[in-house]
Amino acid sequence: MYSILVAGSSGCGKTSLVNRFVGEKFQKEHEPTQHMNSTSHTVEVNGKTVRIMLNDTDGDRKYERFSINYYSTMDATVIMYDISNQESLETASDICERWKRYNQQNEKAVVILVGNKSDMKREINKQDAEDFAERENLPYTETSAKTNQNVTEMFMSVIKRLTENGDDDGCDVPADDMFALRKGYSCMSWDTDTAPTTTTQNSACSCVIN
Repeated sequence: MYSILVAGSSGCGKTSLVNRFVGEKFQKEHEPTQHMNSTSHTVEVNGKTVRIMLNDTDGDRKYERFSINYYSTMDATVIMYDISNQESLETASDICERWKRYNQQNEKAVVILVGNKSDMKREINKQDAEDFAERENLPYTETSAKTNQNVTEMFMSVIKRLTENGDDDGCDVPADDMFALRKGYSCMSWDTDTAPTTTTQNSACSCVIN
């Protein structure tokens, strides 16, 4: 089983993106996540059944002390921002710094920058986001939880990279990999604090990638 963290500012669509991927309908009303939501999901990758745990946080900086738990124990991190909200990219930059600090030199870790709400009027110039991703050596893509644009493709590419990293410690990124997901930094030990209570949902999936 692989654990994937979806991190970003409040309201950028983290829960909606996860719900879209696991097959739930898009909800217009924004209900802030309390601490963290965890959703179990099953996909098929190259003929193998893979179980994943999708975790999205509430984005509140007052829980930053739990970051060491989040970033040091997750196999992959999706750093999200809202393309219609300039401040959300600044939050993504802060998250990127915390991810680097708490998840150092783990070659199997995967991270990606995702601009959500591509269906809305753009406040963040796409070139600015691409420049940020290039500076941080992050793969980058855009999604829309509302229209379901690129949601499955993004998550499945992350999962495929995780399975390839698990099968081959020295695997190279394939030339045709859509996101060219980079390898990240190693895990640190758990912090002595305990992460906040989570809620858990279960789901099944017909997603298949070859």
